[in-house]
Amino acid sequence: MLLRSWIINPNDNVAVLLEPGHKGDTIDANGEIITLLEDVEFAHKVLILDSEPMTPIYKYGEEIGYLPLATPKGTWVHNHIMSCDRGK
Repeated sequence: MLLRSWIINPNDNVAVLLEPGHKGDTIDANGEIITLLEDVEFAHKVLILDSEPMTPIYKYGEEIGYLPLATPKGTWVHNHIMSCDRGK
């Protein structure tokens, strides 16, 4: 099922789901159809580009953290796979 999502800033590498998503659902990321690799909660982020280790995550056009491991597009991006050095 094609879900509603929002890429807040053109420089973002995540989209925000505007409804709950399930593994196998899809989103349209600037004309590219991305398949969710796992269930994703409402208003959470989905990676829209494949990433290499230490890839920064951009939301609102700002770096909000990074992915310490290589991560495929369609992955749920949340605290469980993301790191951040702010406040350290």
